[in-house]
Amino acid sequence: MDLVPTQSESESRRGEIIDDLIDALRLFTVETDVFVEVFARAHGLGRNDLNAIMWISEGTDSGRPITAGELATRLGLGAPATTGLLDRLENAGHVRRERDPNDRRKVTVVMQPQALQLATQFFLPLGRLMHEAVADLGPQELRHADTVVRRMITAITLARRAAQP
Repeated sequence: MDLVPTQSESESRRGEIIDDLIDALRLFTVETDVFVEVFARAHGLGRNDLNAIMWISEGTDSGRPITAGELATRLGLGAPATTGLLDRLENAGHVRRERDPNDRRKVTVVMQPQALQLATQFFLPLGRLMHEAVADLGPQELRHADTVVRRMITAITLARRAAQP
């Protein structure tokens, strides 16, 4: 009796594990979308608005504010649609446009402090629950999980770019 799995059995098992991971990430994405939609409805925002806020918030937090052009590219929108989206978010008090002090032609978009505070209040409990969900995992396991998820994000980004006209 052979106790060592053959290459095909090993590869088959690996494929099943990857499929399970993809299914888990798909479910994670759907659950996240539903959760975020609760916030969107409560504040009169659409999905593109929330996606824009996420990218703008990331730029604001990192100290590298995003330009309208970069935002359009990340959202897959044209310039007119991006301008309309930014007008809505600015009129609602969520963001503001700023001219670059070194290049007046360049306009960046940053979050307004009250919008950041509002989002933080809503999403902080989720962050706590996520920390609790992985409290029993060690740093090495968490780093490995981070690597896997980031690789999957790269795959999704590549697929999105390939699908765009």
